[in-house]
Amino acid sequence: MMPPCHQLLLSAIFAVLTGASALAGCEAVPRTTLALYDSAREASPRDTRIHRYAELVLNYLGHVVIYHDLARNATPSVNPASVGLVMSWLDAPVGDVSAVGAWLAQDKAFCGDGPGIVAFGDLAPWAAIDPSGQMMAAMGVEWDPHIRAISVTAPVIARDRSLMDHEADFLLVPGDYSSVSATSSARILLQIGLPEQPLTLATLGPGGGYVHTSGAVQTTPEGKAAWVIDPFGFFEAVLRQDSVPRPDPTTFQGLRIFFATILPTGWLDLMPALVFGEPDRLASEVLVNRVIDEFRDLPLSVAVLAGDLTVNLGGRYAARGRQAAMQAFATPNVEAAASGYSDIWDWDFFDRYDSDLEVLMMSASDQTENGDALVTSAFQMLRDSVSDPARATKAQWNGAPRRYTGVPFDLALELEGSLDQVTAMAPPTRPARLFTWSGNARPSETALRKIGDDRVLAIGGGGGIMDAAQPSMTGLWPMSVQVGDQRQIYDALGGDAAYTGYWTQPLAGLHALPQTLRRTDRPRRLKPFHLVLSARSMVHFQTLRAVQNALQLARESEVVPVYAADYVATVKGFATMRIIPEGPGLWRIRDHGALRTLRLDDARDQVVDMTRSEGVMGARRVEASLYIALAPGADAPLIALKEGKDPSGIEPGNGAPMLVASRPVVVTWTRAACTLDLQVSGFAPGPVTLKARSGAHYDVAISSIDDGQPRAMTADAEGMLEIMVPVEPGAMRGISISGGC
Repeated sequence: MMPPCHQLLLSAIFAVLTGASALAGCEAVPRTTLALYDSAREASPRDTRIHRYAELVLNYLGHVVIYHDLARNATPSVNPASVGLVMSWLDAPVGDVSAVGAWLAQDKAFCGDGPGIVAFGDLAPWAAIDPSGQMMAAMGVEWDPHIRAISVTAPVIARDRSLMDHEADFLLVPGDYSSVSATSSARILLQIGLPEQPLTLATLGPGGGYVHTSGAVQTTPEGKAAWVIDPFGFFEAVLRQDSVPRPDPTTFQGLRIFFATILPTGWLDLMPALVFGEPDRLASEVLVNRVIDEFRDLPLSVAVLAGDLTVNLGGRYAARGRQAAMQAFATPNVEAAASGYSDIWDWDFFDRYDSDLEVLMMSASDQTENGDALVTSAFQMLRDSVSDPARATKAQWNGAPRRYTGVPFDLALELEGSLDQVTAMAPPTRPARLFTWSGNARPSETALRKIGDDRVLAIGGGGGIMDAAQPSMTGLWPMSVQVGDQRQIYDALGGDAAYTGYWTQPLAGLHALPQTLRRTDRPRRLKPFHLVLSARSMVHFQTLRAVQNALQLARESEVVPVYAADYVATVKGFATMRIIPEGPGLWRIRDHGALRTLRLDDARDQVVDMTRSEGVMGARRVEASLYIALAPGADAPLIALKEGKDPSGIEPGNGAPMLVASRPVVVTWTRAACTLDLQVSGFAPGPVTLKARSGAHYDVAISSIDDGQPRAMTADAEGMLEIMVPVEPGAMRGISISGGC
C-alpha cells in the first residue's frame, strides 16, 4: 500500500499538472497556517521569525497563523481540514518530532490536495519529521546532512528574478551549508556554486517550497532587515488560492479604515507656561483643548491609567488629570478606554509574579534614586518626566516592572478594576469597551482571557513603521499574535513614541507617518490608517503639530473613521471567518463576526454578480483588487462572481443601486428590485457612493432633511450616484432611494 506521504505528493503533482482545484472536497477554504517552532531556541510564538516576518504576508493572503512547539513532541491541536500550509523557520535540528510526523501522515484528514509544505532555514527537522523524504520532495528539494563550506567567491548560477531580489539583492553569506539539491519537478529560484555541483537555496516544488535563510531575509548595510525573496509571490504560488476571496480588516465599505488610539503616557506631564503669568497646563488638558475639541469630526479612543487619577498615587495633579479625562469622555466622538492601574511595564514579570522580588527591585531603585527630589517614594511612583518606560534603559529604571507600587499587584484591579473606574467617569450610555496594553504589551494568556471574559476588546503592541528611513515590510508587525489559546490584537501601525525615539529625537519624527501610510496602501493595502499618540506629545510643539497634521490628513483622505474597538472586533472576525465554496465563483461566508470586507486579488476581469449574491452591498475595484462589501446583519452572505470588466467591479443592471464606497458607516441595508433603504451613522458629513445604470433617475430622501421629502438625482455617465449625508456622533440618518426600474 502506498504510504500517505507518497499519496500527498502525487496528489499535489496531479493538481499542478491538470489544474485541478486545490479546494476539491473542502467544506471550507483551508486558511490556517500551522507554524512549527522550537521553544528551546525561540521562546514563544511572538519571538519567532515566522511571526516577525512571514505572518504579516500570510495575513494579507487570508491566513490565520497557529503555532505548534516542536519541543513538546505533541500532536498539533488544530483541525487538519482547516490547514492550508505547514511552515517552519528553524536553524538547528530538533528532538523527537514523531507526533508531528504522524499528524502530517493523516492524508484523508486534510482538505483537497493537503497542505503546502514550506521550510525556511534548516531542513534537518524535516528529515526527522518525515524520514521518507516525501515532504522535502513536495518542497522540490533533496537533502543530506553533509556540510559544504561555501566561500564568498561562490558564484550565483541560477536566480529567478521574478521572485528574488525583492527588497534587497541576494548577498552570499559565506559559511557551512547543508547539501540541498533541487528535484527535477522543482522550479529553481536560487542556486549557488558550480554547475556540476550546485547548492540550492530556494525552490518552489509541486507541493510547497524551500528557502535558505539567506535567501529569505537579509540584513542591509544599514543594519536593517529586508526581504530577498518576494514573500507574496512565493506564498501565493504555494497556496494556490488566488481565486479565493480573502478577508481584509484594512478596508470597510470600499474605503481604508481610520482609527486613533490616545494612550495615557504623560497624562500628568506639566507643560511649562510660555508667557510669564500664564497658568501651567497638563498634557491631558492640552490634549482636550487642542486635539479632542478641535477634531470632533473624527473618532478618538482615549485610554487613561487609573493610578494617574488616584490622589495617593498620581499626586497633586491627579484631580486635574481626572477632570481632563471626564471632559474627554464627555465629548461625543470619544470612546472611553482603560490602560490598567499601576502602569505595568513588564507584563512577563507579572505572569509569574513574585512580590518579594519586586520589593528587592524597588529597593534597589530607591537606593539609586532617593537623592532626586522628583522621587516621592520607592513604593509609590518613579519619576514621570522621562521617556516611555516601555523602552527605558536599565540605568533609568533599574528593571522596575511597574510604575505605581503603592498597592499590591492585583490582576483583577489592573483589568476589570481599571475598566470599572473608567466607566464610572464616562457617560452612562458610553461605558468603556476598550483596553490598551501598557509597557512592553506582552500580556499573559491569563490576562487576555480575563479581558475576553469581561467582554471588552483590547489592543496594543505590534504596529511598525515603513517609511523612507525604514522602507522594508519587515518593519511592520502582523495584525495579532497567538498567546496560548488566546489571541492578542496588535496596533496596526507605530505611533508617536516609535517615531520620536520615545520623545528623545527627532521630536518631529511623526511627520513621517504619511510615508508609512502611502507605502502600506500601494501596491498592496497592508494596513489601515492607524494613528497612535500619547498625552506626552502635547507638551512638545513638534509632536503636537505632527499629531494635528495626521488628523487633518484623516479628514481629507478616503477613509471610513471608526473607533479602535470596532477595528479590534474586525480582526477577531478575520480569525473566525469560514469561506465555503458552493460552486464556480460562489462563496458562502460564515462566522465573520464584525469583518465585512473580502478582497479578491488579480480580479481585473471579474465583477460581483448582484443578481445571485446574497447579503452583499456591492464592491469597489482598486487597481487589480476587488474589495467586496458585506451587508450588516447578514448571517451567511453569498458572494457570486462572474467575468466582467466594469470599472466599479459590480455588474450593472436594472433596479436599485449598489454600494461602491461610503464614509458614513452603513448600519442597516435593505435592497429590493426598485428600492434601497439604509441607515448610516458617523462623525461628520460624508459621501455615500452608489453604482447604478448610466443616466438612471432616482428619488432620494434623507431623514430630517427637507422634511423627508425626496429629491431627484441622476446617475452620471459611469453610473455613479454620490449622496452627501449629514451625520454626527450618536445619531443615525435614514436614506431611501427609489427608481431605476
